[in-house]
Amino acid sequence: MPLILANENIEYKVVRIEGGHGSNTKFLEMGLVPGTKLKVIYNAKGPIIVSINGSKYALGKGLASKIIVREAV
Repeated sequence: MPLILANENIEYKVVRIEGGHGSNTKFLEMGLVPGTKLKVIYNAKGPIIVSINGSKYALGKGLASKIIVREAV
């Protein structure tokens, strides 16, 4: 499912990223690649706040829609 549909306070694993070169470079700089675990901190109005390896990032809805995740086991 796209990250924009993810629930707060749940840990997810990145399955794939459906972006172009520019967005993929940005994701790579954050350490966001397939297999990465992240936790959704906030997902309501405005940007989605996620925690990746202890760092928090704000992602706009457009970027977040390119990140496909599944619930981490």
